[in-house]
Order: sequence, then C-alpha cells, then structure tokens
Amino acid sequence: MKNLETVIKRSNNNFDLIRILAALMVLFFHSFYLFKNSGHPIPGTTLLKDNSIGGLAVYVFFFLSGMFITSSFINSKKYTDFILLRVFRIWPALLVCVIFSVFIVGPAVSKYSLHDYYYSRGTWDYLVHNILLYHLRFTLPGVFENNFYPNAVNGSIWTLPVELLCYCMVFILGICGMFKSKTASILVNGVLFLIYAFNIDSIGNYLNTPFPFFIVGSICYLFRRYLIIDYKIAILLLVIYIIFYKSIFLFMALLYGVLVAGSSDFAKKIKLPGDYSYGIYVYAFVVQQIIAYYLPDISSYQSLLLTVPFTIGLASLSWHFVEYPLMRFAKRKVKKGQQESAVKLSV
Repeated sequence: MKNLETVIKRSNNNFDLIRILAALMVLFFHSFYLFKNSGHPIPGTTLLKDNSIGGLAVYVFFFLSGMFITSSFINSKKYTDFILLRVFRIWPALLVCVIFSVFIVGPAVSKYSLHDYYYSRGTWDYLVHNILLYHLRFTLPGVFENNFYPNAVNGSIWTLPVELLCYCMVFILGICGMFKSKTASILVNGVLFLIYAFNIDSIGNYLNTPFPFFIVGSICYLFRRYLIIDYKIAILLLVIYIIFYKSIFLFMALLYGVLVAGSSDFAKKIKLPGDYSYGIYVYAFVVQQIIAYYLPDISSYQSLLLTVPFTIGLASLSWHFVEYPLMRFAKRKVKKGQQESAVKLSV
C-alpha cells in the first residue's frame, strides 16, 4: 500500500496534470461571469453545497502548493536557495503577463488616446503594484469598460499575494525550526488557523478561503509517511459527503481525491510537454476579457472554443520561453552554490 512519501516523488505522480485541470476549471468558471451565459446556470452549484468549481480549483492549487513549498524548504540546503527558487517561480511569468496587459492589451482596447493612456497614473499603478504584488490593481484606464463584466483586466491574480504570504509563513516557520517537530508544527498551524478565523465572520467563511488549504497541504507533507493513498478511502469520503452534505466533508473528499487521482497509473501515463498551469492561471482572465471585448455576443460555452486554445498557447510560450528557462537558471545557481560550499568544507 502506497503512502504520500512514495507518491510525492516526481516519478510517482502527475500532479502537473491536476494543476492544469484546476487552472482550466478556473477559466471555465469565469466564463459564466465574463460572457453572457444565455440562461445556463453555473454547473455544480447545488451538488457542491454552494461551493463554486472555481473556488474548489483554487483550493486544489493551494493544497498542492502547501505540500510542495514545505518540501522545497525542508529539502533546501540554504535559506537563500528556497528564496531564489520561489522568486524565480512566481515572478517571471507574472512580470511578462503584467507587461503584456499594460503595453499590448491596454493600448489596443483602451478608449483613451495613447497619450492619455500612458500619462494616466492608473496605468503605472497597475504596472508597479501588480509586479510587486502589493495592493493589487485590477483596472487599466479605459480598458474593457463596456465588456459584459466591465473594467477588470485580470481578476485571477488576487490569489498571488495570498500565495506569497504562504511562502513567507513557511519560511518563518522553517527558520524557527518548527518543521523539525511535528507537534510544534501542528500547534503553530492551529494557532494560525484561529488567528485567521477571528478576522472573518464565521468558521464557514474561513474554510472558504485558500489559506487553510495551504496549511493542510503543509501538514500532509509533514505526515507523509503515515498518510495512506488508497482509492477506497477516496470513495468512502465521497460517500460521507453525499450522506451528510457538509462542505467540510466535500473538502476532505476533494483533497484526498486529488492525491489519489494525481498518483494513479492513468495520470502517470499522460505525458505533458510542460507545466502550463501557472501560465493558464495568470493569462486566462485577460484572454477571456479580450475575446469578450471583440465578440461581446458569444455565450459562456461558445467562448471556450476560443479562450481555451488561446490561453493554452500563451501558457505554452510562457513555460518554454520564460518559466522553464529561468527555473533552470535558478536551479543551476542553487546547485553551483552547493558545490562551492562542499569544496570549502573539504578544504
């Protein structure tokens, strides 16, 4: 019987596929807000206990991120290695996407003249704040004002500062030695749960934010030796949800189901040309708004025929020409630093 410690090894899973599917589910969900849905309800609202498919997809992202970011810190030889790898993973694709939005999309569709667009403070606020992931801006001057969902340029990036906060949390817990003791880690994460919960209206709302799913992923990694991966348990959790119809059981079935699906023989047989999930996530909303601008009368489902291939195309370019090369560069820097440290120790 396999456990998470075995499954999490790259050759034993295809969580890249799960992330791509999650990113596409976010795109699918947004299509019902960014285009005329022609009376079609958003699928799964009742079945999922009023949880949205887009929200659940984001939770999957954060859950997997909690596992892999915690693993990254624990397996990093130096603190600077962890920081370097995180910076090169999150910022290059974001930087290019923001530049694409500001200097290509904006001038092409803005109602402002080029002079007024570039002299508007809102243009440069969008550029600077979104690159820094600080007090995000979601509008550009005169852009998408008459869209079905007006003004918003890239609503998806709201999760990125939360993701960055999670990275910082892992780093702080790590340098404080909390990952060396499972008991201490559980206690600290429990306190974080409570602190966060006191800042919202109810525990129900708290569970409907991505932060706790990252923590659950982190805890799962810490207890990876004891977490058995078995499709029968996934089925049992799904049955429990169907019987009790509570969101907490849905989340349990979802997250455990992700581990089972990602480590299945079927998933492992699917060979991907790259990890396009992040690119799909950061570009999808922009692409959908562009299509909605030029084709305002198409429906949610019709839009998918254009938005999905265009988004995957941009994500492919992002991965092969931005993300992957720079991640390789970062990993070479880390490896070189480790080799130099080994030489110094041997002298």
